[in-house]
Amino acid sequence: MLYHLVMLEPDGPDAMPAIKEAMAILETLAPDLPGLKEFRHGPNRDFENKSERYPYGFLCTFTDKTALDTYAANPTHQRAGALLVASCKNGADGIFVVDLEV
Repeated sequence: MLYHLVMLEPDGPDAMPAIKEAMAILETLAPDLPGLKEFRHGPNRDFENKSERYPYGFLCTFTDKTALDTYAANPTHQRAGALLVASCKNGADGIFVVDLEV
């Protein structure tokens, strides 16, 4: 299994509507992509005070790297990704990604 964690640093409070729109777009992918088992998103509660820079994020669970690669190449994912890059501080630099294989 692969857990694809994406944390977002919005470019100010006005960026959240576009981030929410991207989340709505990504939610539509799970039923249609083989190997994408789960998509969840929400606010980062940062209980340990270590990641306040990233107040919002999402987590995808994939069966394997092939499923992650299929997701990455999907035009709907790319459209949502473009919205996120446009909405985050310094573009792609405001997006932190971890792919954890378990």
